Amino acid sequence: MEKLMQMAKECKDTNYGMENPQCEIYQKYSLETEEGRAFYEQIEDEALLQILKEKAEEFGRSPSQKEIFWVWRDYIKERFQKWPYALQAAGLSKAAGKGGKPLAKVRKEQEEYQMLLSEVRNKAKDLCRIPHPQEMPELSNQIAKYASNWGQVILEAGIDEEFFQKYAVYKVEDLEEADRQELAVVQEIARQLHRAPFKQELPEKTKKRLIEKFGSYRNALYQIGMEPSKQRHSFSGIELGKEMKEDVKHHQRDFRHCYYKVLNRDSQIEKDLETLYKIWKETGKMPDRKKVEPELRKRLQQSCGSWANALYQLYDRVEK
Repeated sequence: MEKLMQMAKECKDTNYGMENPQCEIYQKYSLETEEGRAFYEQIEDEALLQILKEKAEEFGRSPSQKEIFWVWRDYIKERFQKWPYALQAAGLSKAAGKGGKPLAKVRKEQEEYQMLLSEVRNKAKDLCRIPHPQEMPELSNQIAKYASNWGQVILEAGIDEEFFQKYAVYKVEDLEEADRQELAVVQEIARQLHRAPFKQELPEKTKKRLIEKFGSYRNALYQIGMEPSKQRHSFSGIELGKEMKEDVKHHQRDFRHCYYKVLNRDSQIEKDLETLYKIWKETGKMPDRKKVEPELRKRLQQSCGSWANALYQLYDRVEK
């Protein structure tokens, strides 16, 4: 690695040896040779990204492909598919070359974006749920410079179930008998639905009392070992920086479009999920719906609401 870096530094021509099979550099490092391919496989992503970062520091902007020594250039393109993808992964502007955005401006924009994401996280903590961009209109317009939709913002802000477990839920000890009864209502509805109920599926009186007592519906569910359903691709259809209409998309209330834990599983569901888990163990990846036995697929889609949610049931096992 160090030897190649030194050679790349000394070569004024970034294409030196690229098309010469007799050249030592080509023989040892080209992706067209067995030795070069083996060398490439040993290099981690961060090492390749560091090359881009160092060149960006040197130029004060994102480097173009022709400004990077050909071996590194080939490695980076092989690993990240496209040059802009690699620049983005390195935290650089995708606009490269002499006409690209100055590095100082890129860093200033990154700092501003992180500050805006922090505001979104704080709002999520206060609400104990994912905020809608309509609840933060000024920020929504500001953040439109950095993200194409609200779903991207939520993803990059790190607002997921782990986030809420850390910041939005806590155990309440001083429960009254009325509190326990209201929680029992939720448990009974969950038993019937085989999932945690949506807030809108609760009796109005129960919903109001739970939120008053526990601060949020999410925290009420936490008291009985449940968590709310999660919309798939939450708010990805909401574009930013555009005037919002009154008929905006709210959180999805159709369980078929959500991820949720299936409760009160019978023996057949457990058996079917165990079959999926074995497929994952054998192949090293989540089972493809089209390659699973039709009857198994049909049962799982019915018992879990969707194929995507059937796979969601495996995550606890996979993470272990």
